[in-house]
Amino acid sequence: MSIVLDDNIVGIWYVLTGEKEDFMLAISKCPEGLELVYRHRYYHSDDPWDEKDHKSWYRMVTSKTDVQRAIETAREMVQGVAMIAVKMGRLMPPAQVFELVRGDKSVEQFAEVLKSMPWAHSMEATRH
Repeated sequence: MSIVLDDNIVGIWYVLTGEKEDFMLAISKCPEGLELVYRHRYYHSDDPWDEKDHKSWYRMVTSKTDVQRAIETAREMVQGVAMIAVKMGRLMPPAQVFELVRGDKSVEQFAEVLKSMPWAHSMEATRH
């Protein structure tokens, strides 16, 4: 599973949840309504492409189509994950949550903003 940047992407949220772990969530439009894809990643090494990293992926689809409400829900969810990490002593407050909402940007413009984030690693790929 992965987060796909295409015309359906609404936004992406990211937060470190420990010294060697992070959480990322994306919202996309889909035929059924809206899709939330999120994952927790535990790093095996400092190499962002290390295939030994453990990633737990989840996908949720809702028939709801209220994008603004989905954005608000994503904010609450990621802030909650960050708060749990702080309370567990895995992260020093304040947790820095990154939010990238596409808005009226083209997919290309959104991808450029995403690639400029200090936590982002990009790889050119083609779909099969």
